[in-house]
Amino acid sequence: MGSGSAPGPSRIAVFSGDRLRRDALAAYLGTLPDFTLVGQVTGDAELIPLVESQRPDVVLVDGGPGPGERVPALRALRERLPGVAVVLAYERLSTAELAALRDAGLAALVPYTHGLGGLLAVLRALPAGAWQTANGAALTARQREILLLLRSGHNIGEVAELLGISAGTVENHRRRVYAKLGTPPPARPAPPPADQAEEPSPVGRPVLAVAVGNPGLVVDRVVTTLIAHRLAVVREQGPEAVAQVHWLRSHRGPVVRVLVNPTVAQWQAGAALGWTAVMVHDDPVDRQAMAEAVAYGVLGLVPSSEVEHQLVPVLNLVAAGYLVLDPASSGLLTDALDGRVEST
Repeated sequence: MGSGSAPGPSRIAVFSGDRLRRDALAAYLGTLPDFTLVGQVTGDAELIPLVESQRPDVVLVDGGPGPGERVPALRALRERLPGVAVVLAYERLSTAELAALRDAGLAALVPYTHGLGGLLAVLRALPAGAWQTANGAALTARQREILLLLRSGHNIGEVAELLGISAGTVENHRRRVYAKLGTPPPARPAPPPADQAEEPSPVGRPVLAVAVGNPGLVVDRVVTTLIAHRLAVVREQGPEAVAQVHWLRSHRGPVVRVLVNPTVAQWQAGAALGWTAVMVHDDPVDRQAMAEAVAYGVLGLVPSSEVEHQLVPVLNLVAAGYLVLDPASSGLLTDALDGRVEST
């Protein structure tokens, strides 16, 4: 059993303080033939009893916006059951939290921005026991951090950004790490030709959805739907939080705001950064609401009753630059645009 080259599906447990994300991850993993879901818990005190009774190969931990809060529980788990691989998904990460998680003996540390596809790739590629050998090698603290991030799917640029060092320094550490381990480093993609060195268009790259709205059933349905479709999603309540998170610097694909019944302040979340938006609404949209939507970059409208059916197709079209409206909303858009022209 176990990940990587071991036969049979990996036994996996899910640990998250966010009930919504825990249930969505568990439900999805439970449908995959290469994983056997053995349990899910919400509280720190429940983690060790679950692992002791079910003996999973891997524990998937949702670190959320404060992964450092999980360190005591993860240290206790490592002391009691050192053979269990722990993979932590995080929304944002400070250098202090990275150091603490490194010392807690994680097998991998995956950002939300890599999406469910990136997380699954790490879970599937994790060779049984290899992460323990690497953690026990004669590596410096910095080298262990870099190895942890690289085997978690971070590219050289993302590692450099997280650690506040140059990409060249990361590359030098990378070579020394694999020399100490006695294994060749994984192959890296060839650089683009010189005439293609400019940053390519984000269209066609994975979409990062930023769900903005007050906690509630509709926001829960939005996040669950996005996770079920393997899209990267982070959840925020206002513009201040949006401006400070790590994925703002590291994500290279399109970013689309999903504004759920937005307040006046929430309209502004990410608008100044040029991000387009989809608005999910409970109430019918009138001309005034449409005018606000146009002003803040909304290119698609989805009634809350249609989240499960319409949100992802609309989101992908908006990410590609399309305007997606039903006929009634198109008329309101025309009125709103006419109103803006008249006011200028």
